[in-house]
Formats: sequence, C-alpha cells, structure tokens
Amino acid sequence: QEAEHLARLADNTLQLARLDAPGVVLRRDWESAEDLVGAVLRRARQRAPGRALRARLEPGLPLLLCDAMLLTQLLDNLLDNALRHTPPDAPVELLVRRAPAPAGQDTPAGVVLAVRDRGPGVAPAWRQRIFEVFQRGEAAAVSGEGIGPGRSGTGVGLAVCRAIARAHGGELVLRPRGHGGSSFECHLP
Repeated sequence: QEAEHLARLADNTLQLARLDAPGVVLRRDWESAEDLVGAVLRRARQRAPGRALRARLEPGLPLLLCDAMLLTQLLDNLLDNALRHTPPDAPVELLVRRAPAPAGQDTPAGVVLAVRDRGPGVAPAWRQRIFEVFQRGEAAAVSGEGIGPGRSGTGVGLAVCRAIARAHGGELVLRPRGHGGSSFECHLP
C-alpha cells in the first residue's frame, strides 16, 4: 500500500510539473465516458473492497476528446480523496452527465464528471485554497467545519486534478452538498 501511495504521489507530482510546462501537448483521442468510469471503478474497488461505490452515467453521452490517461488520473485522485474523507458506511458516487451551454454564451454544451461524497465537507475558507499545490486538509468533524488546515494527504492530488481539467479546456470546482459532503465536478467542453 505504501509503495502504491508513493507511486501515485510521484505520478501526480510529475503530471503537475508537465502540465505547468509551456507548450504541453495532450495525447487526445475520442473516448467513451463509460470506458473511463469502468476502468477507474475497477481500480478503486480493488483498493477499497467492501466500500460502497456507485456510478451513474446519463444515457447517450457524447464521446470525449481527451487524454484518457490524464482523465482517469483525475478521477482516481478524486475517488481516493472521497474514500479517505467519507465514513466507511457512506457511499461515494461517480456521476457523469451532460452540462447545458451557459445561458447567453456561445460556448458549446459539455460534460460534467463528478465525484460526490457524504464526508465532513470542506470549510468555506478552504473551498478555493484546497486546489492549490501543497495545501492539505483534515477532517474537522468535531467542530463541524469540515476539511480545513491539517496534515491529511500531500497537497498535490487536487492541484493536479485542476491542472488536468484546465489542460482539457475545462474547470474543476467544488460544490458543497445540501445534506453534507462535497461534489468535486470536472466541467469539460
């Protein structure tokens, strides 16, 4: 487990450095969301057997022009975070749906890849900072303020996720869920 953790940390760090380099070119191809989600769920179920992992994919999703390796890394990181910060009996959900074009804008409709949990959430003061490199959070369940400053994780995973989303012309956002937990949403064109 420690060797796997170190390998993931090295992969995240290398991807972050690569994506920050000027003139980076992604290896894009047309990929199905179903295939990406299936691969990610298989790995997550091997790492966390017995955990409640659910996937919901809207029917008739378009193919994604993406770097499949990077998008699976993004989803792997988000699932790992959700599993780490969610109670063992609470489900973690991976949702893929169409996103309508923003009203009044000429941008095309897109796709949203979301990892949703019922963990402690993220404290309001940390909702933007959590995506910065080397920012780490811990569950502050006693205070009811959710994730805040602490020592859980390395502070690289969410930064690389946001860099991957932006390299694809998208964005990664955090939305608090109404009855507790978080939804990390990757909006792609």
